[in-house]
Order: sequence, then C-alpha cells, then structure tokens
Amino acid sequence: MEVERSNLLAFAKMSVRDVIQSMEGMQHLILDEKQQLKNQVTLSVNRLLLLIEHCLCHGLRKDISTGNEMFGSPTDTNKTSILRRAKEQVLSTASSLFTQICPDPWPVLVHLSRYVSGSGDLSDTIQSMSEIRTGLGRSRVWIRQALMQKRLSTYFQHLVDLHCELPGSISPPIQSPPFEHIEQGEKRSCATNLRVSHTAFYHPGAMMLSDEGIVFAGLLVGLSSLDFCFVLKDNLSEMDGALQPIPYHVYVQCDIDRLERFINKDNLFPAVDLSSVIDQKNFLEELNRKLQDQVEQHIVEQQNQHDRLQELTSVLDMLRLENRGLKIAVGELKRQSYVDSAVGSPGFTPDSSVSSKDSDISSEITCIKPNTTATPSSETELNRLQRQLEEKTMLLDSLRTELSESQSRMVSVSRQLTHSQTLLEQKQLLIRQLEGKAKGMSTIIDQMHERIAVMGTDKVSTERTLNQMRLQLSDLRSRCSQQQADLETQRSTSADLESRLNEQTAEVKRLQPKVVELSECLSTIGQLREELAYWKNLCHEQQGSLSEMAAIVTSSKLEADQLRESHTALKEAQWTDDACAPSCSKCQAPFNVSRRRHHCRNCGLIFCHACSAQTMPLPSAAKPVRVCDACHALLLHRYAEKS
Repeated sequence: MEVERSNLLAFAKMSVRDVIQSMEGMQHLILDEKQQLKNQVTLSVNRLLLLIEHCLCHGLRKDISTGNEMFGSPTDTNKTSILRRAKEQVLSTASSLFTQICPDPWPVLVHLSRYVSGSGDLSDTIQSMSEIRTGLGRSRVWIRQALMQKRLSTYFQHLVDLHCELPGSISPPIQSPPFEHIEQGEKRSCATNLRVSHTAFYHPGAMMLSDEGIVFAGLLVGLSSLDFCFVLKDNLSEMDGALQPIPYHVYVQCDIDRLERFINKDNLFPAVDLSSVIDQKNFLEELNRKLQDQVEQHIVEQQNQHDRLQELTSVLDMLRLENRGLKIAVGELKRQSYVDSAVGSPGFTPDSSVSSKDSDISSEITCIKPNTTATPSSETELNRLQRQLEEKTMLLDSLRTELSESQSRMVSVSRQLTHSQTLLEQKQLLIRQLEGKAKGMSTIIDQMHERIAVMGTDKVSTERTLNQMRLQLSDLRSRCSQQQADLETQRSTSADLESRLNEQTAEVKRLQPKVVELSECLSTIGQLREELAYWKNLCHEQQGSLSEMAAIVTSSKLEADQLRESHTALKEAQWTDDACAPSCSKCQAPFNVSRRRHHCRNCGLIFCHACSAQTMPLPSAAKPVRVCDACHALLLHRYAEKS
C-alpha cells in the first residue's frame, strides 16, 4: 500500500497544480456533466475529482456478500423452478460484481458529519436526493458540494485528525448491493451519537490513516482560492457509475531523452561547493571555543578579585577597630598622666596637643627640681615620678609610631581597594563584550547548521525522488510487458470465445424445432388457462348470488322474529290501574300533584308527561293518541317497513 499511497499523492500534486495553473485569470468555473465538448480546464477538474475519489476509497473495507444457495432442492425439477434459480444466480453475480467495482465511502462521510459543524446539513441534503442510489454517487455529490462551499480541505483535515475508540456494540460497515443503500442511510441517520474509529472503515495502511493523508489534506487548501460551480440538478442519475481508473498516461507523457536527463544526477541540480562553508563553520566554532575559555578565565579572575576585596575589607575593618582602640588607650594614658601631675590645673583639657603635654611635664619637672634638697622622702618621690614620666613618654612614642603605621597601612589598603574596584569594573565590561560576541557567534553557527541541514534534506529528497522515478520507470516497463502478455492472452481468449459462439449458434439452430413444439404446447396451455379462468369466474358469480340470497333470507327471518315479539307484547299488554303505579314506569319519578299519570294507549302502562309526550295513530282510535317513547319507536319502525 505504500507504493499506492505515494503514487496517489504524487499524481494529486500534479493534478492540483494543473487545475490551479489552468484556472489562472478565471473568476469562476461552471461544469456540466452532460457537456459533450470538454476543454482542458474541464478535463483537469474531472481528473482531480477522480483522484479525490480514489484517495477517499483507498484501503476501504469491503465485505462482498454472494448467494450461497445456487440451486434448490433435488426434487424441484420443473421448468419454472429452473428459470427462477437461474435468474437468482444471475442477479447475485451481477450484484457482487457491481459491489466490487463500486466501493461505498458514504458511511465515512456520515460519520464525519456528526463532529464537523456544517457537514451535517450537507449530508442530510444529499441523503434526501432520491435519484442517487449508491453510496459512491452520494460521495461524489458531497465532494462537489464541498468544493463549491470551499470547505473540502477543512473536511478532509477533520477526517484525518479524527481518532477515537470503537465501541463494542458497533460493527464495521459492510458493503451492500446498490439497491439497499437508501435503507442503510435511514438506519445510519437514526443511529446513536457514538464515536467510531477510522479502523472500522479502513484497513491498516490506508491513505486516510497515514501521513500521506495529512499531506493530501494540505494540498486541497490551494483549491479554496478557486470558485467552482457544478450543474448537479439534471445529472444526479449519472453519479452512480463505477469507480473509473486513474489516467496515468496523461502525467507520464515524456520522451526517453527528457527522462534520462531528469534521472541524471549531474544535471539534476547544480553542484554546490560546501568546503568553504565547512571551513568557515570550523573557524567560527574554534573562535567561539576560545571566547568561551576567555570568558571562563575572566569569571575565575573576577571571583578571585571579589574574594580578595572581601579580605581587604575585613582587614580594613580590623585596622579601624585597632586604631579606635589605640586612640582610646592614648586618651586614657593622657588622662591618667595629667590626673597624676596636674589635677587642679584650670587650663587642662583632654583635647590638648602632645607638645603642650610635654611642656607641662617639663614645667612640672622644673618646679620639682628646686625642692630636691628639702627632704629625702621628696627625692624618692621625685625619682619615682621621673621614672613614671619616662615610661609614659616611651609608651606615648610607641603609640605614635603604631598610629602612624596604621594610618599608612589604611591609606595603602584604600588605594588597593579603589584599584581593585576599577579592575573589577574593567573585567565586567570585558566579560559583557565577550558574551555579546559569543552570542553573535552562536547565532551565526546555528544559521550555518540550519543551512547545512536544509541542504542535506534537499539532497535526500532529490535522491528519494530520483529513486522513485527509477522505480516508476521500471514498474511502467514491467507493466508494459505485462500488458502485452495480457493482450496475447486476450487474443487467445477471444479466439476461444468465437469458437464457442459458433458452437452455441449451431446448438441454437438444432434446438429451434424443439422451441416450435414448446410454443405449440404453450398455446394449448394458454387456452386451457383461459377456460379455467372462465369457469372460475362463473363459480365466483354463483357463490356471490348464493351469499346475497342467504343475506336476504337472514334479514327476513330477523324481521319476522321482531314482528312476532311485538305482536306477543301487544297481546299481553293490559290497562294498568292508577293505584298500582305510584311512579313512572320509565324514569321512576314519583307522581304528585304537579306530576300527573298518563296511560300509554298501546301498552297500557302509566308514564309521566315527559316520558309519554309522543302521539301516534292507532287502528283502535280515529285520531292520534298518546303513547310512550318505546312504543313510539316501535310503531315508527313498523310503519317505515310497511311503507
């Protein structure tokens, strides 16, 4: 089936292209099936419709039912039964052959109408056309109507994309004789709204179940730009024909030289030099790799600079804390030394300079020197103070040197920090530039990959097309030889048939006398049948007269019985006494002052005024007298019969 699908798709492409090219510059196209002279556009459209029918029917399931009972019972050997069996055999064979050449894709389209908006009305309209008797004819009308609506590609796309599960209660549709499609359509319209899978209608590998079906539905999109108008009103009876073969010879009309030039690989497409493209691709990949390495190296350097910056920041914080501690220690020493030396000095301030402090200490020493000769205890005190002063002076000098060192270190650290920040900014700028270059190179490489992939696919497709054309050429050659062999066999078969025809003619001439005898027998049988029909009619007439006389006798008996009953009733009638009747004999209403008693002059019973308001003439009275309703009806019936 794969070869069939590829052939159908290839010729569908060529047919759609021919229709679109032939209808360039035309606003619309009107097609009549009865038109005798057909131009190129009409032929192209007819070929396209035939291809669509073949694609829709490709892989369709078929269940051909043929008659199994070829002969009757052995005892049934008369002439009528033999003719009847022969007639049934011919009809069953003809119906089976018609079913083989006439597939029925109509159930697929009816199933599609349940899920696509707008397709249901189209299917119902076609179903109501009584002139079409086969499912293939309905499918052809459906295709033409969809083309006029410009929705054929949409319907085929839904048909290809429809995938669902098959319920267990639904069996796949079977092929039936063409005279049963109307009844089947009515049954399908009354079916429940259940989804049916494509595998219920098609065999595996069919056109509508493969990728070729999707491509075919895409090809039909181009037909939406064309305006078609099919004259279908007077041509519906012609839609029930068999499925015609595809005219492949129209598309395969090319000479051998042109075919050889087309098959030749050197002339198929110009040679493309891919060496420069591959070298450029390799160069770009190498450059991209180097840039990636540089970016990674700069990222590592940036991370190291960042770590060093954090270390320097922590060292700077430690130096600041140490400087603050030294300042506090110097202040404490100054305060303690001045508290010891000049507690009562009014000009003392904690913020005075080191030189003033030195001058104060030297002045204290000079003030203490004149009194050295006072006492030995004062001398020892003075020596102690001098030692303390020397120790504090040494401590102050050491603190000054440490403070100057810490300040110099802090200045160097701040310089290094600013230098590291500038280097970090330069590295970040360089990294951004390299990233931009890397992105540009990656896009260029992707484009080159895409171009190479496209060229590779083009090469593969052309090679595949070339192989297909070679296979088609070999197939056509094999078909040609096969057709020649078939032609020889057909010639031999025709010769055999001619000899058999001559034999049959001789047999007919031999059986002609028997036919004359049989015709004479048939004439005698006809006369006997006419006599039989005459006697049957006479018998039916006698039976009808007897039935009429029986009806008359029965009615007279009934009338006599009725008269006898009425006479006996009148004989038995007696005049009823007023005291014996407290109420009406018919309505049972009691008598009183307002409701009086009235005797019926026929039966003698007592009734009220409402039940005895009728009057009738009696033989015993000279004028009409009062009677009850029952006697009035009886007397009226009697008088009517007498009259």
